[in-house]
Amino acid sequence: MELYYLITILSFIKFCSSNREIISFITPENCSEREYFIPSLMTCRQCNDHQKSSLDRLSCICEKNSKIIDKVSEFSSCEPCPSNFTATLDHLHCLKKTNVTCGLKDIELETEPNGLPLAKKSCIRCSPGTFPSLDRTKCLPCQVVNCTCPQTSHEWLLDGTLCVFSQNLTLWPDERETHIVEYDIVGVDVESKYLKKHLRALLYKCVKMKHRMSCESLGNLCTIQMYKDERKVNPCRVFKDYRRIPTSSDADRLPLPWIYYGEGDASVALNRKKITSKYTIRPGSRKSKLQLVAARYNLNGSLIKLSELSPVELQLCPGLWNGIESAFRFGARYFHTCNIPAKQLIGQLVSTEPIFYDFYLQYDDGKKNMLYAIPLLVRNIKVGTTYPNKGRDISQWLLTRRMFLMDLFSGISTKTQGLPTVIQYLKTVKLVVQAQREIENEGNIYPPFMVLEYGQITDENISSNELCPVTFTVEFYMENDILHYVDMSLGILSGCVFIWSCIHTWSESKRCGKMAIDLWTVGQFAITCCSHFANMIFVVCLLLAVHTLFFYKAQSVVYILLPSQDLEAVVNRYVVISFLLKIVEIVRLIWKQTTIDIFLVDWEKPRISPNQKQNGIMATQKQTVSIWRSYFVANEWAEIQTKRKISLPLQLLFTILLLKIYGLENWAAAEPEVHLTEVPYRPISQLLGFGMLVIVFSIVYIVQWITTVAIYERYIKNCIQQFVDICSLANISVFILSAEFFGYYIHGRSAHGFSDTDMESLIGQLRREEDNMVRHRGLMPGTENQTFEMTIPSSLKTYYRRVMAPLNNIQSKQISGSSFRIKKVDKTDMVKIGQAYNNMNKFLAAFLDHALKDLDYEIREKTFVEKLLGIEYSDPLDKGVFFIDDGHSFDQVIFYGNECTLVIFDLMMLSFFYVLTENIVLAGIITGFLIKVMSVIRTTFGKRNLAKKTLIDERFLI
Repeated sequence: MELYYLITILSFIKFCSSNREIISFITPENCSEREYFIPSLMTCRQCNDHQKSSLDRLSCICEKNSKIIDKVSEFSSCEPCPSNFTATLDHLHCLKKTNVTCGLKDIELETEPNGLPLAKKSCIRCSPGTFPSLDRTKCLPCQVVNCTCPQTSHEWLLDGTLCVFSQNLTLWPDERETHIVEYDIVGVDVESKYLKKHLRALLYKCVKMKHRMSCESLGNLCTIQMYKDERKVNPCRVFKDYRRIPTSSDADRLPLPWIYYGEGDASVALNRKKITSKYTIRPGSRKSKLQLVAARYNLNGSLIKLSELSPVELQLCPGLWNGIESAFRFGARYFHTCNIPAKQLIGQLVSTEPIFYDFYLQYDDGKKNMLYAIPLLVRNIKVGTTYPNKGRDISQWLLTRRMFLMDLFSGISTKTQGLPTVIQYLKTVKLVVQAQREIENEGNIYPPFMVLEYGQITDENISSNELCPVTFTVEFYMENDILHYVDMSLGILSGCVFIWSCIHTWSESKRCGKMAIDLWTVGQFAITCCSHFANMIFVVCLLLAVHTLFFYKAQSVVYILLPSQDLEAVVNRYVVISFLLKIVEIVRLIWKQTTIDIFLVDWEKPRISPNQKQNGIMATQKQTVSIWRSYFVANEWAEIQTKRKISLPLQLLFTILLLKIYGLENWAAAEPEVHLTEVPYRPISQLLGFGMLVIVFSIVYIVQWITTVAIYERYIKNCIQQFVDICSLANISVFILSAEFFGYYIHGRSAHGFSDTDMESLIGQLRREEDNMVRHRGLMPGTENQTFEMTIPSSLKTYYRRVMAPLNNIQSKQISGSSFRIKKVDKTDMVKIGQAYNNMNKFLAAFLDHALKDLDYEIREKTFVEKLLGIEYSDPLDKGVFFIDDGHSFDQVIFYGNECTLVIFDLMMLSFFYVLTENIVLAGIITGFLIKVMSVIRTTFGKRNLAKKTLIDERFLI
């Protein structure tokens, strides 16, 4: 049995050792000099006999004195040469050893001109005027007389490979300052090892010898140094006299490449109309994409190739790049950003030498393909202490031609080895294309240009592996008069808003009894202006967004493109301003609603009930009137204070559901097509997103409003009408003053004369009312009008203040700003409160019954103008006026009657947070939370005011 277990364990170990699912982590550096690395197996294997591993440890090569005998296999087989033979340099043959030593001016030959091996190695002297190459396989022409470099009159450059007459180098002295590279972002100066070795040689070969590759290389070094030419010895100073667009008469500039545009050329170069090709937004068309071409150069100035530019070449971000080929789609935007760890950013490059690019736009002029040079706007260019390319003044821009993705070589110091001290990388690249707006130039574009910004990281950043942000953007736009139309609309509508605000302020002043303009009036006017200006600004921005959305998505020819991001930023600022102004109106609304004067007029009279006989006489007893009916009405009023016609949670939920889940947000993608699915790297236009948000929000609101008003309130439950019915059932009227001489009245006097009764009597009253066996509920005989707007006489307000003054004193003393509590009031004050309440109740009941000789009112309807402007022409000084309303005018002092104001505020708040966060889900969550907080504040202060004005203990307000 033990033997069986042993065999099983050994079999398992053997299985595990042959299974490659779990392998050791081995790199080529772990292999020895006679081993090579197999990447697929992640292991090292032994080379064959007489072989050794290559320098990269990925293959095997013959040993020093061995030749190749088999080339069929992956790694050739080798065998050693005989003892008196030695292998050739290519390890193909063995030659007989000799004691011949070639001289310094000789080259060594191992084969005949026809490729056959010689019997032995021979030496051949280079002819006069030539010298041996480093590997001694060929003769090269001398650069100086007799191939000698006199130490007294000449200098060796490029590590002793270039001899130059000293007088030709006087313009470029060998000083430390010559090799300094300044990195302004990180504030580091590095003495570059590359510049120390190559700069003076390149300057000499370009300027003195007119060597084209050397001049191209100087252009590359100028690009690396961000086009600075302030030092005496600098690669950019070579181009100082040629900072202009080349012309056919610029023959003297050759072989200098085109690196700079001229100062002040930007406004001219970016507004030329020389590109004759017409582009279209129709998908699938050959002209629906821009074709960019790039000339690529090595660091030494040699041309790599001239071919079409793929968007992938401008990407440092790792990824699969699905959909990247649509980056140059005409009329659309492209955006991709990522954060790359510093070590990964360096590790993804194959070589430390960068590739330099000159970009062109390829277009068809009708006869042949043409190339148009694309200028570059490098934000990092510094002139003195300023950065002209970071400003908005185009006339100050300095355009250039050449760029690179990453610089790993210039930051290698002469004092250190290994990683560079500073690395430069392309942080931001943005291709900007402006379409021409003229009708006859439909589809034509101005010269595109690229906006570049480079980042810099130090060796410390690399050691800590900090994240490096990288962004690639393509933007198409068309200049238009949208901003002019917006400003013009705001200017014209501002006059209307001013007049409308004056009318509203005059109406409010009249209701408050303000006959002259004072500080209060000016404040009310300012607040009213804030409200109307907020609505006006928001509507103008909304119309702009909806107009752009429909025309941009529905066009078949190039009529309109998305406005520039600067214009979108202006619209966003307008949205923010409108929301901030709207807050002022909402604060005033809540303050007014929580400071109204409200009194519950109890029409119930004490009834006399018979008692037991005493001494043969029937005794009577006067019953007290119950206060619970007032408590009941007050609670119902407290409940409807924040009642609205819609459910805001459902409103936000369905809005977010349609935009995010169903995909309507993708209709706002910055491309002419309409998709319900997300398009890779196609950003959501904030202007179009704002338009879609408002459209979807409005549709959801309209559906909710119709469902509530036309169905739910009509056939199921109408809380406003129910409150009026409850007042009639409780025999209590509600007297509300929202201003000094203006307010609302709910006539709740019972048609039965009393309500403080038992269940059987109450049901009987309701049955008689259904059978029309009692009088109507209306204030006027024979009518059903129970709700009114009213202007009251000044004498009524005076009496109201006089009666309520003791109560206010008691409340200020007992309550100290908190809610009303009966237990905090002493017995003496309680008697005063009861007397004041009874007096006010009797007074208002007498006034409503026309029982006061010098204090009366009339009932009439408002005229059309009064309804339209929201004003009252009557003078409230002598006689009050009750205006017949639509049945619920009193809802102006609760949320229900201000639904339009509140829903606009909801939409503004949602738009505000969408603009700030660019996330509709987060914006919806924040909006819902803040609206709930606002509702809680309104309820809390509303209950406190209700308890204070109606003398009901707040603890009874549920």
